[in-house]
Formats: sequence, structure tokens, C-alpha cells
Amino acid sequence: MLKSVPALGGSLRHDTPYAKGPLVRLLKKCTLIAILGSALALVAACGGGAEPAGSGSVDLPGAEAPAEGGSGGSESCKFLSEDEVAEAIGPHDGGQHDYTFGGCVWTASSAKDGFTEAIYAAVLPKAQYETVAEIGQPVSGFVDGATYDETHGELWFPCRSGDYCGIKVSTADSDGRQDTALRLSKLLQGRA
Repeated sequence: MLKSVPALGGSLRHDTPYAKGPLVRLLKKCTLIAILGSALALVAACGGGAEPAGSGSVDLPGAEAPAEGGSGGSESCKFLSEDEVAEAIGPHDGGQHDYTFGGCVWTASSAKDGFTEAIYAAVLPKAQYETVAEIGQPVSGFVDGATYDETHGELWFPCRSGDYCGIKVSTADSDGRQDTALRLSKLLQGRA
């Protein structure tokens, strides 16, 4: 039979329904607090209380909510037609909102030489443009202030009262990227 241990605040006998000492009560409270805290952390980490995807606003700076009734595309996906994009990369997914570039991305349906090609189009406020754009060398024969970055295939130009329009051409072959970016940028310029 176990003896009473006063240092632990009560009896350790098995025939008592609950230990009643102050230290044991404190340990029970701490255990309950730890369990409750863990449960709350799990709910927060899993997105508990959040609205279902697509039902609320997007909280990313400058990001657009997906268009209603579309295939997950955004307003930026309306700036280029499916045929115009297909001319550049072939059959594609129809366009989806791109949270990194800030506009729309059309991704080729199949890889070419192990590389999945894509076209990006965006119309961004100046502050967002300055954080995502790869600003390259000036482009002549287009809009004043237009730049093209050869490494990333990005062409950016000022448009629509202080905003910036951009086209990114991500293709397996770098030949013709700038021509494609310029052709699509002229279409974007007329529609933005």
C-alpha cells in the first residue's frame, strides 16, 4: 500500500477518486491549458474559421479575385485570347490567376523538350510592379519607358494612368521570345 506523500499535496492511494493536493490541481490545470492551446493552434494552422476558397476576397497586395463562372481565370486572363496565346505556346490550360506575377498565366498542356511553356500577362499598380518585375533594357519602337529582360523574357511598359503592363514569355527556346513578348504586349496595350 502506498503512503501519503505530503510534498506532492495529497495521497497517492488508488482508492481515492481524485488527487486533491495543490500541486496536482496545478498540474491538471496546466495540462488542460496545454491541450486547449494545442487545439487552437491546430485549428488556426488548418485554416479554421476561414471562408471557403473563392468565396472571399484575396488578401494579397494587388491580387485579383478569380473571375466568377470562369475556369479559375482572372480579369487579366481576358486581355489575351486563347488563340493568341496558343500561337505562342500551343494548346494550353485556358489561363489561371497567377499570384506570383500578379496577373494571368497560361500554361502549355504538354511539355516541350522537358520544359512546360507559359505566357504571363499582368496590369499592376506601380508599387507591385516594382516588387515583381524583372526590369531589363529599354525597348525601342514601342511605348516610352518599355523595358525587356532577356533572361526572364519579361516586357514591361507604362499603361493606364500610372499602372504597368507586363508580358512574360517562358518558352523552351529563347529565340523569338522578345518578338512574342512585343507582339502580345501590343495586344495588351490596346486592351488594358
